[in-house]
Amino acid sequence: MINRLIIIFLVCLISINLRGQNELQFSFECEETIKSPIETKVLIKYPEGRLSNLYSDSITKYDFSDNENFTSKGKYVLSIYFSAEKYGQDSIVYDFELRGNEIKTTISVDFDFRERLIKKGNIYEKGDSVLNGYIRINKFYDAPKTIEISIDKGNVGNEYYKGPFFKIKNNSTDTLYGEHLPGYFWGTLSYLRNDSTFMTRTGILDYEFVDSPPLYPDSTKIASVGSFGFRKKLVPFDYRFEVMLAKKWQSIGIGIYEEKKNFIWWAGTKEYYKLTHDFKIE
Repeated sequence: MINRLIIIFLVCLISINLRGQNELQFSFECEETIKSPIETKVLIKYPEGRLSNLYSDSITKYDFSDNENFTSKGKYVLSIYFSAEKYGQDSIVYDFELRGNEIKTTISVDFDFRERLIKKGNIYEKGDSVLNGYIRINKFYDAPKTIEISIDKGNVGNEYYKGPFFKIKNNSTDTLYGEHLPGYFWGTLSYLRNDSTFMTRTGILDYEFVDSPPLYPDSTKIASVGSFGFRKKLVPFDYRFEVMLAKKWQSIGIGIYEEKKNFIWWAGTKEYYKLTHDFKIE
């Protein structure tokens, strides 16, 4: 009887941990380039068939977090509907799968109004303005133990590239890529208070950096806060550095591209490892 109770307790404990494992962040934004009042609806169908409304309104910006409903592995289906008196209406269906071991999933849906790019030979020219709808799914997973990170105390940087700097050692058999450019690993630095985030610095991102190779197996790369770092000397505090890595280069991550007369839809899914390092400055 005691053994049975212990087993039941462990099963319940595992179930609780799994249910709290994946955090959903949903965001919607309609840029100021769209002048007409718009109506948008975002529905999601869960693997078990249940249908839920993530967003249905005419406001231009909305954020939503959920720790309860994205705990089942399987296929999720997004249905997005857009309607505006000036621009007409359109819709798209996009599905993605969760494996059940995600620590965070982000869904963003946003719209803008910009010129269509028309390819003529080897160049692109601007055409008429059309609505663009974007669906971006990012899935995050704990980084494998074979990927190590530590603060590089010997690297103080210079006037243009400030610290703190970190060393990422790839002991796995996979080639790893940066979130923004293949060979660069730019993360965020957070101030911690009682293990809770007090403030986060993201740094400036510069996509014009020269090409650099990815992080190959059995090699090391330097990581920084954004492209140029944060400051040469940190004040005494508890800190957390987070950087995203990928097993393949995901420059755009397009899963769907639909170009219509008055509307262009983009949809894609990306997967990242989250690598975290906590440290203290005294």
